[in-house]
Amino acid sequence: MPDARHDLGRVESVKAEAIGEPGQRTFRLLVDGPKGGACLWLEKEQLSQLSMAIQQIMAMSSGESPEETLPPSGASGPGQPSLDFKVGKLSLGHAPQVDLFIIEAHDREDDEDADPTVAFWASRSQMKDLAEEARVVVAAGRPLCPLCSAPMGPEAHVCPRANGHNSFRLS
Repeated sequence: MPDARHDLGRVESVKAEAIGEPGQRTFRLLVDGPKGGACLWLEKEQLSQLSMAIQQIMAMSSGESPEETLPPSGASGPGQPSLDFKVGKLSLGHAPQVDLFIIEAHDREDDEDADPTVAFWASRSQMKDLAEEARVVVAAGRPLCPLCSAPMGPEAHVCPRANGHNSFRLS
């Protein structure tokens, strides 16, 4: 994987959250480690796909590496930057020899061929928690219409599959 402009090393925490009311939410990953932190703004679909990718990689790997083989977290430096940007592209990888996962994020504003803006490593347990948290955050939005799968809000839903008629509301 290419070198990131900001390598946060092995992080202490990575959390997924949504801000706002359903239908108006914004999504982000909050990453914190000894080398700095980052707030990575995502689309709902990106967060959902990240959760699924983590679960798929975990299902394909054993995760039997002993904790003693994990590389050190890295030294904390004074004045480490806190990054805040909208993600254009995410990459997920796994190093089976140490059972660590890497996430690389590219700033939406950067050139498509540019190196990742930030990269960080997380343990299997952190990624398992992140995948579950992301799944819960994504699912906490508006219910989907059972006919057309479009989000339903508090107003009546006009469903194209019901020939443009108002559909029932899920409570």
